[in-house]
Amino acid sequence: ELTTLAENPAQFGLPAEATSLEGFLFPATYTFDPGVTATEAIQTMVDRCFEALDAAGVAPEDRWNTIVLASLIQKEAGLRDDYYKVSRVFQNRLNPDLWPLGLLQSDATVAYGTGNTHRVSTTDAERADASNPYNTYVHPGMVIAPISNPGELAIDAALNPADGPWLYFVTWNLDTGETIFSTTQAEHEAAVAQWLAWMDEHPEYQ
Repeated sequence: ELTTLAENPAQFGLPAEATSLEGFLFPATYTFDPGVTATEAIQTMVDRCFEALDAAGVAPEDRWNTIVLASLIQKEAGLRDDYYKVSRVFQNRLNPDLWPLGLLQSDATVAYGTGNTHRVSTTDAERADASNPYNTYVHPGMVIAPISNPGELAIDAALNPADGPWLYFVTWNLDTGETIFSTTQAEHEAAVAQWLAWMDEHPEYQ
């Protein structure tokens, strides 16, 4: 029932751009009475998402863009403070004066499009695949649709990015979530080298 209902997201009041429920099933703990219908369960989660957006001051016409960015932050950020810095990186990359490439270059979006979300990295072939509409290494601008269901922290970070010049980030320690934010390519390459060294010591993440 849930799967069938999810094929028609418009019935739950989602923005017109939505072709699935992705992004609008708010992550929370829900208590349902016995006998709850599939429709009621989904609507409860969607309504909870709208409540969070309303509480954050997001106008109905801005819900889609906010959720798309917040979903990206939700997937890419780890530690609480990093949510706001990750938000800034992506918003800097959408600024042609700071990032003429116009590409977000997010591995999380590529992985979502391929379905290989169990891996922490993507392959050269995956990043070059233009048939993947979620591939932000090929398709410029914001990813076309949400890639996760963001919570309140990610929504707040989307609306209130940290101040900073960062254009790159890499989570170099997957156990602690420690992330290095960089402004230059050279700084980023050093951070990537640090991550690769950590990965070599932790083959369980390969």
